[in-house]
Amino acid sequence: MHNLVYSTWGLIHLLAAVLSLVLGTAVLVLPKPGRLHRRLGYGYVGTLALMLSTSFAIYRQFHGFGIFHVAALLSAATLLAGMVPVWGRQRVRNWQPLHYGFMYLSVLELYVALLAEVLVRVPGFSFWEVAGASSAVVLLPGAVLFNRLRRQWQIVGSRTDLAAVSRVRPEVPTLAAETAAG
Repeated sequence: MHNLVYSTWGLIHLLAAVLSLVLGTAVLVLPKPGRLHRRLGYGYVGTLALMLSTSFAIYRQFHGFGIFHVAALLSAATLLAGMVPVWGRQRVRNWQPLHYGFMYLSVLELYVALLAEVLVRVPGFSFWEVAGASSAVVLLPGAVLFNRLRRQWQIVGSRTDLAAVSRVRPEVPTLAAETAAG
């Protein structure tokens, strides 16, 4: 039986990963936008950043920089791509769909990593079998769900834009007026 944790860095990495999974899932399933969404979302960003950072202190698998470190860099890029629209929302029109899409992908990547971590501990699987199986099991249903959610995110984005514009230009209908009318 393999040990679950081999070092202090591994323990921090594991705890940050579990907390990221919990927070990331909560952010996806709870209503958006709002104070709770923001708080949990920034908690997710912080714990995921910690998890990704600690991954570079773990070299047991390849005894040096390996494919999981490349995956951590890609995950960091996805996380950053999800947060840049938030940080620049005053300059980015329709920023919500970009934010929701990249953050959704970020959480999916986390689930792929979780499944890969479980499968890599099962004797008899090669690295590519683990990578292929974990990606297929998570990303295929995730893509179907993403396609459904994407339409909702676009509606939320356009309605939020309408509400913001109506504060500046009162002749533009508000979300409440739009909902009452349609």
